Amino acid sequence: MKLQSAERGDREGALENRLPERRRFARHQCSLPVQLHVAGQAYPTSSEITDISLGGCYVKMLLPLPVGTAVEIRIGTDGAELKAKGTVKTADPSLGNGIAFTEMPSSCQLALQHYLQTVPEVSTESAGIIR
Repeated sequence: MKLQSAERGDREGALENRLPERRRFARHQCSLPVQLHVAGQAYPTSSEITDISLGGCYVKMLLPLPVGTAVEIRIGTDGAELKAKGTVKTADPSLGNGIAFTEMPSSCQLALQHYLQTVPEVSTESAGIIR
């Protein structure tokens, strides 16, 4: 049975009100070059970040890394190269990885904060995320 659009909206709204937002930092839409290095690999993997926050990023990857993989990250922004260590938190087949930053030098944190002021936030509604 198909739900009428008003009923569907009410049900989605009810779910949204029940589930807490787990993100600690606002995500920002971007398109940044990134290199990921995994221990034991001879060469880094080059890709693109599609959204970023102070806590992590989402990296496009046709063949995502397994959840739990530790990575070293180099991100190119307009004025700086940001370096961090992170852990893969999500793996979406044929789409990419969500990566949480675990270590980042304070100079890179400051540069990332400055960069984030220049790009739009991703709203949960526009991303189609149900909280």
